[in-house]
Amino acid sequence: MKTLVIAVLGLLLVVGLMIVPSQAGGPLSLTDPVFAKFIGGTVEEIDHAGLRVTIQTEQGKKESLQVADASLLQGLSKGDRVSVEMDEQGKARTIIKTMPNKKGAPEPGG
Repeated sequence: MKTLVIAVLGLLLVVGLMIVPSQAGGPLSLTDPVFAKFIGGTVEEIDHAGLRVTIQTEQGKKESLQVADASLLQGLSKGDRVSVEMDEQGKARTIIKTMPNKKGAPEPGG
């Protein structure tokens, strides 16, 4: 009896694992494109008309980035520290202002 219960539960588990991915659009394969590129740096120039922002990267290189939407440029100013997420076409998808740690400020939790 115990063996039968374990066998039935095992079968249900296997069948359940096969059904879930098919309802979720299928499992990801290693060949599926997954793209996420982030660039961090300082805003050097903002071109509202051309939908571009130029970033001085943390490695010292200037990158002129096309933005996907004009609203991403709102509130940005030269000198702002930002983190930029790029989409598959190489356009800025999100721009998030970041703040560097101030010298002498205590670390969080310490």
